[in-house]
Amino acid sequence: MPKRWLSFFVIMVFAALSALSAANSAKGTDSRSFGLGLSLRADRSVYRMSDTLRLETLLRNTGEEDVYIWQWDMSWNPAKGLSMHIVRANGKEVQTPFLMDSVPPPPRGGDPYQFVKLSPRTMYGLAENFKLEDLVNGPGEYDLDATFNSFLSSQWVAEFMGNEPISKLPLWTMERPSINSNRIHITVRP
Repeated sequence: MPKRWLSFFVIMVFAALSALSAANSAKGTDSRSFGLGLSLRADRSVYRMSDTLRLETLLRNTGEEDVYIWQWDMSWNPAKGLSMHIVRANGKEVQTPFLMDSVPPPPRGGDPYQFVKLSPRTMYGLAENFKLEDLVNGPGEYDLDATFNSFLSSQWVAEFMGNEPISKLPLWTMERPSINSNRIHITVRP
């Protein structure tokens, strides 16, 4: 009788391990298939209020499959595209004197070059100059990070670009989760 229980127990353990392994493999494939990373880099860490901050913003395909990004998603906006967050040393978010509010036009039909293909381990980015006086209210210590969201919904793409080849490709749309960047620290002097 104990041999039967031992055999049954061994079979159940192997079945459970096989199911767990399959579930982890499927979950790992889903999370790695389409992944983006967002990184920021400033040209230096100490500035004066009259200086210009040169900010490099890079989207990196961390997944295992191609992803297509709409070029206009790489524009600064408080809600979609790239959104910048600046926090004082005391943890309070800065209300910037300048509103970065890019409102892109809708994608043009028949123009595949407005979408950027990011193959695995490739990057797409931009380098922009920002006046410090437009970003912060005065001298101090600041942490800066950003989030990335698409302006486009998959429903909009299906409705207005359904006949375009891009609608059949893995396009990054607003249904995907927000991508958070690294945090950079800057010091602003008078």
